[in-house]
Amino acid sequence: MAAPEADGQQGEQRTLINFGGNQTWAARCYRPRTEADVLEILARHRSGQVRVLGAGHSWSDVAVSSDVTLGMSAFADVTTITKDGETLARVGAGCRLQHVLDRLHATTDRTLPTIGAITRQTVAGAVATGTHGSGRESLSHFVAGVRVAVYDASGAPAIVEYESGDDLLAARCALGCMGVVLSLDLRTVPKYQVEETTRRHDTLDQVLARIPDHPLTQFILVPYRWDYVAWERRPHEQRALASGERLKAQAFRLSNTVNVDVVFHLFLKTSLLLGPTAVKTLLKLVPHLLITNVARRDAAEHVLTLGHHYFRHEEMELFVPESRLREAVEVLRCATEIFAGDTAEASEAVATTLTLHNLYGELIRHTGTYVQQYPFFFRRVLPEDTLISMASGTAEPMYSISVFTYLAPSARAPYYAFCLWLARCMVRLFGARLHWGKHFPLGEADIASAYPGLAKFKELSRRADPNGVFRNAYTRRVLGL
Repeated sequence: MAAPEADGQQGEQRTLINFGGNQTWAARCYRPRTEADVLEILARHRSGQVRVLGAGHSWSDVAVSSDVTLGMSAFADVTTITKDGETLARVGAGCRLQHVLDRLHATTDRTLPTIGAITRQTVAGAVATGTHGSGRESLSHFVAGVRVAVYDASGAPAIVEYESGDDLLAARCALGCMGVVLSLDLRTVPKYQVEETTRRHDTLDQVLARIPDHPLTQFILVPYRWDYVAWERRPHEQRALASGERLKAQAFRLSNTVNVDVVFHLFLKTSLLLGPTAVKTLLKLVPHLLITNVARRDAAEHVLTLGHHYFRHEEMELFVPESRLREAVEVLRCATEIFAGDTAEASEAVATTLTLHNLYGELIRHTGTYVQQYPFFFRRVLPEDTLISMASGTAEPMYSISVFTYLAPSARAPYYAFCLWLARCMVRLFGARLHWGKHFPLGEADIASAYPGLAKFKELSRRADPNGVFRNAYTRRVLGL
């Protein structure tokens, strides 16, 4: 990832590319060192377009700018403060999540309440797009305050702090539209450990029946064999591990890094070269490659994260209400089999539903055009107190469904066609929402009705940015801003 490293106010024209290799753009790049630098840059470009680049781990074009890109890596301080009796981490916008965890663990007995699958993202980038783990709310939900550079009513750059009300709810997941984030106050919790056991299940009901006792569980549905593997997880208070527990924890860390994060993905890359039959064969072997029915206990960070950044890939993530999950999985399986050419038609019930929503004919036209080469990942996200995050304002938990591809960027057209049909279908049938920072094939007309807080968010964004400097083609397409 080519990051903007030109210091201070000078700026330098550069070509940028994201982690997934699917977004490339040219912009004038700045790396401000102080808040005064940020204000001066905003004053200079008040009639242009300014977007902030985090770690480049978004697959959508949320960070793309046709004019100016800011890199906030100089804003990386981490301190702890107490506000209203609560311990908060005050974190610079450009600080990586791993650094936040390292500082909290080294200087306090606290940690972050939720952790995504990787910790390489910048804090501001993770918050801006609603990054989440499994079994709790997203990181955005736990933002207690935001310090941002915006434009005031006269159009002059100014620094404001959002600490309450709708402004804070909007700033918690703002896609860069509420100003240039300078720092955030994040809620913390006591450090904790997680007990994890990997289990195979034949049905979705078997997986879901164990969620109440294992609230941090994530699970996969394996295409072409259609069974489940669940990483059943529950939190525990921090305590010293016995020597046997420590050895087991270290062995699992090594096994997951070598066997799952590296070796399996090397096999996957090889199977892509060999063709669809090899891909399906590898997927059918997935449950046999994992250590199952053995419990381990370790620090939360080591259980909840993966080395998912080792190989370039792309992801679309859909969020469906918990009450509609079984129906969504049935449609997902049907679509996957038809796209792969394993069947030429859907079951009568699914076909009738899809026909009523004008989706069936298009699905059949895609028969045999795409083989999904990676398991579907599922994570549970609790209702969130924001305006437009993926679980905002919901009456029930949402389950995310992640659709990955490891095809080269130039070969992803069939994947994009699969994602487009699947996104349209899940939105129309189940009121699904899409992760803002991942592959996002839909527009504002498709998704607006799913977000009751969108109108208020747009009102507040326009007030913070009357000339639209912080908006781009992405915000126009997906938010109508």
